[in-house]
Amino acid sequence: MEESREIDPRSGFCASNSVFYSKRKPLPLPHNHSLDVTTFISSQAHHGRIAFIDAATGNHFTFHQLWRSVDSVASSLSDLGIRKGNVVLLLSPNSIYFPVVCLAVMSLGAIITT
Repeated sequence: MEESREIDPRSGFCASNSVFYSKRKPLPLPHNHSLDVTTFISSQAHHGRIAFIDAATGNHFTFHQLWRSVDSVASSLSDLGIRKGNVVLLLSPNSIYFPVVCLAVMSLGAIITT
């Protein structure tokens, strides 16, 4: 039996279970269960659009720059011996590079803990 949810349309917060839900419509995902999230995101044609902006500095990554950076960091982590199933601890302040490292770790099949 599915519980009734009263979700605040402004915040996405549901008081009955204390969960924030996205206010956006769900993104249709492919039905290929062997396709991981990093491959799915990186396979989309983004046409040079900006992926991330650092609000404090104004620095930004286009999707192309993001995935080039992710590949570079993943290659370096692999050279250090990081493999599928390893756990990588990331201790970092807020930074535009935080998602780069997270995506690089996940692309190797390793587990990231923050």
